[in-house]
Amino acid sequence: MRKVVIPDKAAPPADWLEEAAKITVLLHAAKDDDERKAIIEKSEKLWRDDRLRNWLLSRFNNKCWYTEAQDSVSAIHVDHYRPKGRVSDLDKNESDGYWWLAFDWTNYRMCGQLINVKKRDVFPFAEAQRANPNDLTSLKLEAPILIDPVTDDAKLISYEMDEDGCIAVPQAGIDEFDLKRAAATIEILGLNRLNRLNQKRRDMWKLSADKIVEYVSAANEPQCLRMLRQAGAVVELKRLTAYETEFSSIADACIDKTASPVLRAKVRS
Repeated sequence: MRKVVIPDKAAPPADWLEEAAKITVLLHAAKDDDERKAIIEKSEKLWRDDRLRNWLLSRFNNKCWYTEAQDSVSAIHVDHYRPKGRVSDLDKNESDGYWWLAFDWTNYRMCGQLINVKKRDVFPFAEAQRANPNDLTSLKLEAPILIDPVTDDAKLISYEMDEDGCIAVPQAGIDEFDLKRAAATIEILGLNRLNRLNQKRRDMWKLSADKIVEYVSAANEPQCLRMLRQAGAVVELKRLTAYETEFSSIADACIDKTASPVLRAKVRS
């Protein structure tokens, strides 16, 4: 998984934000859950609005924020990271959702449809502390298990090859709690259940591995040709690991696990 970078001052179009703010005011003023649910259902087209979708998609070059897949795997939806309706834990116990974040763009993640369908409203916690709608800072006190792709915790998930393709795995060397979070996130999102996704990741791994072999094998060439071939391999690996490239985190994982320290340094310089 790769961290999705949202610059501090970045925000969707002002007219979209104005409409979202008005609906959020109505949600806070609603007399009960039924009225809030009706407001959300009536206004749900707002988070599907092209003004918002196009802006969010542009943050990560039209990629799913959880898988880095573009439309090769499934259509991309706007997902509520914290579910707007009911929230389920890993034992299927339910609690109230985050209705006050239904139209808060900072709670949106672009998500492949098949990943979003698997995720549903599952949002478990490591601790009982939950946010409340009257204190926005309370969100910072939560300890969600599901890894958020807009945080540095995205690096807790890596990839490796197996007989069926390239699969998501917990990053090596992480502590027990982070290992639990990574494993749970892979299961909640179903990151390894889609064969086509596994094969797409395999293709990127193989392409990256071939470039690593090309770099290594160039050592047997005459010096001028060696320098040329190795420089070309480095340029291609830089492209494969670039932020905008589909499945760039797969290329990163392949380099981390199979390339020499010298080559890793060259690619990341």
